[in-house]
This record gives sequence, C-alpha cells and structure tokens, in this order.
Amino acid sequence: MLILAAGMSLCATAQTDTSASAGPLILTLDSAKAYAVQHSKTMRTADLNIQKAEWAKWQAISNMLLNVDGTLSYTTMFGYVMNLGSFSIPSNDVGTLGISASAAVNGQMIVGVQISKLAIEMQKLAMQGSENDVKAAATTSYLSVLIAQESKKTIEDSRKNLEKSYNNIVQLAKVGMAEQTDADQLKVQLMVLDNNLRAADRNIQLAKSALITALGAPPTTEIQLTENLDYFFENEQIAEPSGSVEGNITMQQLDMSIDLAKKQWTLSRWAYGPTFAIQYNYSGRTYFGKDAGMKQAPNNMTFALSIPIFSSGNRYSQCKQSKIDIDIAQTQRDQTLEQLQVQEIQLKYNLSNAIETYNSSKESLELYQKIFKNSLQKYNVGTISSSDLITVNNNLLNAQGTYIQSLYSVMTAQTDLLKLYNNL
Repeated sequence: MLILAAGMSLCATAQTDTSASAGPLILTLDSAKAYAVQHSKTMRTADLNIQKAEWAKWQAISNMLLNVDGTLSYTTMFGYVMNLGSFSIPSNDVGTLGISASAAVNGQMIVGVQISKLAIEMQKLAMQGSENDVKAAATTSYLSVLIAQESKKTIEDSRKNLEKSYNNIVQLAKVGMAEQTDADQLKVQLMVLDNNLRAADRNIQLAKSALITALGAPPTTEIQLTENLDYFFENEQIAEPSGSVEGNITMQQLDMSIDLAKKQWTLSRWAYGPTFAIQYNYSGRTYFGKDAGMKQAPNNMTFALSIPIFSSGNRYSQCKQSKIDIDIAQTQRDQTLEQLQVQEIQLKYNLSNAIETYNSSKESLELYQKIFKNSLQKYNVGTISSSDLITVNNNLLNAQGTYIQSLYSVMTAQTDLLKLYNNL
C-alpha cells in the first residue's frame, strides 16, 4: 500500500508539473478556492492533526484491551548443587519463557475514549476554520487582480481619448493654428497617465503574486482569470448575504468546548468508580543436562477489583473544579456570541455603506466619462482651453480612483461578512 501511495503521489506530481509547463493556470473563482484548499500547507497541517487525533483515540481504546508481554532468558549456576542433609538439589542450567497477559477497565477509561472522539471532531472543526480562511484569502486575492486590471483599463481609456486630442493639437500647432503651449500641457498630462499605467501594471503583478501565494502554487506559476469583474458587482451579487453567527466556526468550537468540559466532569466523577483487572502469568522452563529443579513461579491467573475509599477530599475537589469549568465554558460562549452579534451589525453597516458608495461612485464615474468625452469634442473645435480639458481629465482620474476604492471596500466588507457566517 505504501508503494502504491508513493507511486500515485509521483504520478500526481508529474501531472502537476506537466500542467504547469503546458501553460498558465486557468481559474474561475470557484476553481481558485478549490485549488487553494487542495494545495494549502495550512490544510495539510490540519489534516495531520486529525490523523494524530485518530491515533490518540485508538491509543485510548487499546488501554482497555489485552496487553501481552513476553520474556525469554537463560540462567546457569555452573553446576552448583545444594546439599540438604540426605538429599541434594541440583542447580541446572535453565531456559525460561515467560508470558504475561493483562487487561483492565474502569469508567475513566471509557470516558477517555469518548473524549478522544470529541477531540477528533474538534480537529475537524479546526480544519473547517482553516478552510474558511484559505477560501477568504483566495477570494480576496482573485477579486483584487480583477480590480487592478479594471483600474488599468480605465486609465488606458482616458489616455487613448486624450492622445487623440494631443495628436490633433500637435498638427494644428505645426501650421500655426494652435499654441504649442496647449500641446505641451496635454503632453504633460499624457506623461502622468503613463506613470499611472506603469503603477497599474505593478499593482496587477503584486495582486497576482498575492493570489499565487493564497493558492499555494509555485511562485513561477502563470495564472489566467476567466471571470469578469462586472459579474461580481451586479446588484444581486453584492447584496447583503444571509446567515447567522450561530454557524460561525468560533461558536461551534465553543459549543464543543462545553461538551468537552462536561466529559471532563464525568471523568472526574468516575474517579469514585471501581477498576476491574485480570492478569494471567505463564512460565515455562527447559532444563539442560540434569534433572529438573524446583519451579518457583507456577502459572497463575489473578482477578482484581479495586475500589477507591478515601482520598482526603482530592477526588471531590477535582469534581468541583470540573463542574466550574463547565460554567466557565458556557460563560465564554455567551460572551463570544454577544461579541459576534455586535461584529455582525458592524459588518452589515460596512457592507451597506460600501454598496451605497459603490453605486454613487459608479454613477459619478459614468457622468465624468461623459463630461470628458464632451469636453474633448469642445476642445477639438476650440470652444474650451487646454487648461479646462486638463481640469476635466483630473476630475475623471479622481472619479476613477474613488470608484476603484469602492470596489475594494465592497469586496472586503462582503468577504468579511461571508467569513463570519462560515459561508464562503
């Protein structure tokens, strides 16, 4: 089985390498989240913790099962003979085979198995929390790349329109129908837009690097995103998601902590319970050279029932502490629930405010784009100056920056709320 698993691992690695060398990693948002979950080292660690908890459960079970120990020895007295009056006892060379089998069970062992099973569930819940974090990081990074690309696109559109006017004014300046100063002013504005484009390219690369890190892919991986930004920012997509803080991972963990505290209380009460044990000892001897000597350890079986009687209040104190731990766990759960409810209200407010800002900034951007287009036409026919056109263009750039920032705000607010609901 180990050889087969190793072979499958090598095949999977070869397939991954082949796909990486064949071309870029093509991703939708859902496939990006799935890829991140599959390749995340955090998820790998969480899976190992579950495996460890599974083996801890079997260890707890094995404490109640049969345990067998064996010994094999050889003893020589170098021919010594013990003389007892009229008869003598030889001390022969002897080989001994000893087998000891034992088993014991009590209430604490049984409850210990139940606690180990609960520990497995807690590790699985921790893994689910890690998966939620990984999906949130992948979602944020994926949308950040799309937003960065959208930012570059808006700058490119502005530059393209402004460049047409610049080329026209340059031709007019050559024949003396326009001032060279106007052309120079537009050229400076084009240089500003070129700087913005280079900054936008760097932002795209940084966003892609962050996405590659969130995916757990090799740093040299090329990625290609297939989904459109408009799809994620339609009205039905950016509406407030439904959910409850009761489904939050932290709340589920606290519920399990209460169950664990109750099990610990049961465990402490079983300290008053009896322990039943059974043991069998076998001893076989082989004598060499002379007659058999005296067998001092015959085969035997022991049954025992031990009952605790008095511990000067030690067990009672442990029970009281375990009972208090239940109250502490319940109090922590109630306190956390109140905090998450307050956080839910704040996140809903943040999302609502972000959506309103997004809608207004989107409308403002559309208006400024229309104003800029009309201003270009007016500038081309000479009804406004280059200074007026530059002012309109700066207003458009500010509107674009506000719009891009509103996209980030909506994305962050919605992702935080989905993460709170454990609904990514």
